[in-house]
Amino acid sequence: MSPDRFVLAIQNSVVRDNLAVYDEMFRTTPVECAVDPLWIRALTMFNSLDEEGKETLIEVIRNIMIDTTANLLGIVDGCCPVSGIEADVTLSVGGQPIGGELQELFLELNETG
Repeated sequence: MSPDRFVLAIQNSVVRDNLAVYDEMFRTTPVECAVDPLWIRALTMFNSLDEEGKETLIEVIRNIMIDTTANLLGIVDGCCPVSGIEADVTLSVGGQPIGGELQELFLELNETG
């Protein structure tokens, strides 16, 4: 698998698909059906927003997903050291090492969409 295909698969699964799940959960889950105290507060806050505010919150969630994924890819690429990990972190797909430019490719993909 090429780095480009790997990054696109990560984009589709982690950002696009998960964001759609969060968007739907926020828009369709009645507060009274929520059990988790954090989720109750989040739904209450979301429901208090106007449509522009709701869109802004979903965009913030998207950006957090992108930033977090990019940071993890940077760790795999070796450009973002992690305190307490002295060895190289590597990633392989089908036994083939992949990495070195994943963070950059992922960020470039998200600049356009």
